[in-house]
Amino acid sequence: MTEEHSFEANYKVPDDFPFPIFNGAVPGSQPKFLAVFFQGRYYLPGCTPPEIHLRWRYCEDLAAQFAASCLRSKEGKRAHMSQEEILAQYLARLIASEWTSPSEAMWIIKKAAEQLDWPPLSSSNTQE
Repeated sequence: MTEEHSFEANYKVPDDFPFPIFNGAVPGSQPKFLAVFFQGRYYLPGCTPPEIHLRWRYCEDLAAQFAASCLRSKEGKRAHMSQEEILAQYLARLIASEWTSPSEAMWIIKKAAEQLDWPPLSSSNTQE
């Protein structure tokens, strides 16, 4: 196995995982490009393979936690709500918490729904 192939395999994330949007600014009159050099390549800040992999692991963990919370809610005080309404409520709270980006929050709730075998949120219930 080549070093590059091994490197990519160590930091693999699902294709549907959102990459951060970075809008950096550097003062001065000359146009600038912000980049981080990692393993012979340039990346936008926050987008190196280890950084993306760490964000994905964090989001996977949150998805499992939200799946458990959604299930407890459906079995308890929110038994009168639909699965979609529960997911929408947790999405709104996650976005408001600012623990993740809005696109990561959507991904987390989508993964929680998949883990529960619940239907995904419709676009009318998203807040992006």
